[in-house]
Amino acid sequence: MTCSLKMNKLLIISNGHGEDIVAQEIIKTLPENIEVSVLPLVGAGKTFTSPETKLVGSCTEFPGGGFSIRNPLALLSDIRAGYFENIKKQWETINSLKGKYDLTVSIGDFVPLFASYIIGAPFIFIGVNKTDYYHTYGYSYTFVEKILLKKAAIVFTRDQLTADNLKKSNIFAKYAGNPLMDCIGESALKDAGKYAVGFLPGTRKEDIPLNIEDFEIIAKKLKTFNPNFVFSIATEEKAPKEFVKKTFADVLYNSQIIVGLSGTGNEQAAGLGKPVVAFYGRGSQYNKRFANAQKELLGEALSLTEKSKTAGEIWSILNDHSRYNLMSKFGEERMGKPGAIKEICKEIK
Repeated sequence: MTCSLKMNKLLIISNGHGEDIVAQEIIKTLPENIEVSVLPLVGAGKTFTSPETKLVGSCTEFPGGGFSIRNPLALLSDIRAGYFENIKKQWETINSLKGKYDLTVSIGDFVPLFASYIIGAPFIFIGVNKTDYYHTYGYSYTFVEKILLKKAAIVFTRDQLTADNLKKSNIFAKYAGNPLMDCIGESALKDAGKYAVGFLPGTRKEDIPLNIEDFEIIAKKLKTFNPNFVFSIATEEKAPKEFVKKTFADVLYNSQIIVGLSGTGNEQAAGLGKPVVAFYGRGSQYNKRFANAQKELLGEALSLTEKSKTAGEIWSILNDHSRYNLMSKFGEERMGKPGAIKEICKEIK
């Protein structure tokens, strides 16, 4: 069965960093004759660099970096920076877009899904952060979301389990691979040595310095176990001398194990078969609730430990062949295969 939709004017609605990179990959894959506009609901839309891509909406960067709902202090800082005024502007923008597009593609969770419903054009939903692997933390699809999903032309899920469960609610759901696994990028550095450790400090600017401080302590401790440890980090910020700054893809492909205080980045690393070690961060993104939810998602692929024990945990995993292989296999299974972007774009033509 297919629901391919012929159209010329497309609106993509995204709701965060991971969603933005999926949107950008879709734009790169679409035929050039399609006129694409993007409404990024979180952040300033810096991911979208193509001059052919039109940004609509306020595109405002807030201190909370999209994580304020999970952190009261971050929410307070966002409110002071005009959070509610921005929501009002976004609502006005959404209402102004009615009747202007042949199709909308919403990426994320309830907010872009509801926005597509309000705009009123046929829409495709891509659920990159909702999954039935979550049991405790409220990131699986709610009753209200399922009502809206029934109105979608097609729903692309990030795993087969979620697709199967949505079908039980008479939703046209399809698993064609995990879109996040199409968005890692390429790297020529794929020969990771045993003692190559990659660090992911996340995407929230205010969190990154705190996370790098903690990473430096961990790196120094690892050097006491073995002087052959080498460290790479994916960041544009200043990094300590112990770290080599590399692209995100190079860090993932050229590391044997990942230390991450990242959302999408940790998941993509696990999907590549890299064991991930994490601890509760001091910033607003990788807090206790977020970390525990990610543990539910990634299962044995993620070791969630105490900050003071992180170096010892890395050393233990690297020297336990059976456990390393178990974590690697679990991550690949939970995150799934690439190839979803190509299938999604087949529906947009």
